[in-house]
Amino acid sequence: MHLLLSTIALRPYVFIFLASFLFIAIVNFGLRTTLLFTVLTYTVSLACEWSSIHNGFPFGLYHYIDATRGREIWVFGVPFMDSLSFTFLGFASYTVALLLSSPLYRRGADVRILDTWKIRRAPRVWLMAALFMVMVDMVVDPLSVLGDRWFLGKIFWYDPPGPHFGVPISNYLGWYFVAAITIAIFQWLDAALNRGSAKPTGLLPAMKSRSLLGPILYAGIVIFGITMLFRINAPNIGWAAVFIYLPFSVLAIHVLTRRESWGDAGAIERHLADFPYESNLSVSKPPSAQPRELHHVTV
Repeated sequence: MHLLLSTIALRPYVFIFLASFLFIAIVNFGLRTTLLFTVLTYTVSLACEWSSIHNGFPFGLYHYIDATRGREIWVFGVPFMDSLSFTFLGFASYTVALLLSSPLYRRGADVRILDTWKIRRAPRVWLMAALFMVMVDMVVDPLSVLGDRWFLGKIFWYDPPGPHFGVPISNYLGWYFVAAITIAIFQWLDAALNRGSAKPTGLLPAMKSRSLLGPILYAGIVIFGITMLFRINAPNIGWAAVFIYLPFSVLAIHVLTRRESWGDAGAIERHLADFPYESNLSVSKPPSAQPRELHHVTV
């Protein structure tokens, strides 16, 4: 227990993101899906990290420095918090892909997505989410390499350093590989445990704008990483991160604000057919958001 508390005190930002993920995932997808996804994703990520520090697959070869052993939890030679990060990064990336692929619904300040099982299981959502997770890593991994400049500390080094601010390209290929596996796990768990008319335990259908919380978590992680890059006087990496996300942000705003993104009565009915416990949605559309035809949104 002492070591767990010490780990939380040493890495508070990780556990703030983790607690946010647990709450957001439970109110949107239920308790069972969230807990099983957390355990399975941590297991897959830990196995991949253990493999990488021993034989270089899938992230490339790197080595952890035992500077914090005794101050935080380590599992099989890997800091506990490191593999744990894959859970909230994968989940947040999935919610962004789902937001950009689904018709939208708005009543005042209440903004929701009119997703269906077909959309949730769509290959484009899966592949987009994996890409969005790699984009986060292109911000946080160069920041982590400079851990000696901030409160992360110097905890690892690549062998040898790579061309992207010290990060090898194999690392990003490995992240896409692991992201694809873990997001597929989430899609499978969601369909296996939540499909049907019964409301999943912990899910809150009446909570306004709950589907936006995951994308907000994603944005928060990215903003945290970019802010830290400028705070530790690494503006070249910081601006590179800004220009990674600038075109993405413009495209996302365009997708979410165009007229065709707002679902019509048919989109609401299709959503309620798959998720009948969300019966508090109104089928009638406000005059300001009457589309002539519904188009599924893709990027």
